[in-house]
Amino acid sequence: MQNTVTKEIIEGKIKEVTYTVLPSGKSIVCEITLQNGFSVRGDSAVVDKANFDKEIGQRIAYARAFDKIWQVEGYLLQQKLYEQE
Repeated sequence: MQNTVTKEIIEGKIKEVTYTVLPSGKSIVCEITLQNGFSVRGDSAVVDKANFDKEIGQRIAYARAFDKIWQVEGYLLQQKLYEQE
């Protein structure tokens, strides 16, 4: 068993990525759904709607959601290693 979580491992578990710009036009939410149906969300926002850049917002929201998956995958790996002891 590999005792590390990698970006590639996580990316291989992603089923779908969706982005939603909220009605204010200042926030974007990224939802990442994994193959097993579990989903996480990340968001980004600006103070002034004039500064909203959809591409930058998507990148930030995705990174925040991805980080949550990293934590969960790290926990799962730690649990598996613990159970093998």
